[in-house]
Amino acid sequence: MAFDDRDGLAGWVRTTWHLYLERLPEDARPGFVAGVVERYVARHPSADGRIHVPMVRLEVEAEAEAEAVRP
Repeated sequence: MAFDDRDGLAGWVRTTWHLYLERLPEDARPGFVAGVVERYVARHPSADGRIHVPMVRLEVEAEAEAEAVRP
């Protein structure tokens, strides 16, 4: 995943890191997100100026057999 700027990365963190953010008081969340973004950018500089976050997307498709489903 690649972001053009810090705002893009911050938006992604705000919308996907619910398990971490919901444990914080609401007024502490913006500072936490900003800290994550700044530390990430400092530790993972990019030659092209974009912010790259390696990730794996796992998609699972499942079906239950009719006799295994209980009413």
